[in-house]
Amino acid sequence: MTAPLPMTAYRPRLTRTLGVEPRGDWRVRVTGISASGVLPDAAAQEAALDAADKLLPPVTAERPGMAFLIVHTGTEALWGILGWWELDILYVRSLRADLGTTDFHLVPPDGPTACAWELLVVDQERQSWVAHVLSRPHDPDYDGYLSVNLGLS
Repeated sequence: MTAPLPMTAYRPRLTRTLGVEPRGDWRVRVTGISASGVLPDAAAQEAALDAADKLLPPVTAERPGMAFLIVHTGTEALWGILGWWELDILYVRSLRADLGTTDFHLVPPDGPTACAWELLVVDQERQSWVAHVLSRPHDPDYDGYLSVNLGLS
């Protein structure tokens, strides 16, 4: 007989697109997730965007300046998952702040990447990137990619 896992059963979490923010040459779609049912506030979003700003590389022809940022008020921390596209490759950086703070730090390479709720958003980002950009390389629709509303709950 197997032992039960030391966790509560999976339940969907409130997840909403919070907007698209310009950051230099980048456009960053921000999505909020909440374990408590209250989406991350403006201070948490801005702190995550500021931390992400420092990690975004220069825009190039292969890296057209489309990124996403998931800001997740979880049960153990405030998380920021930054992703950007370089052609068909996704680059991801994970950020963490202690609950009750917005002091984000880069998660070390041997630390966590994303949780089950964040990966739902990453999958929707991938689907949108494939549909609007990779499926039409001669006429990529970046506005279409960014306009997809990621609303899960």
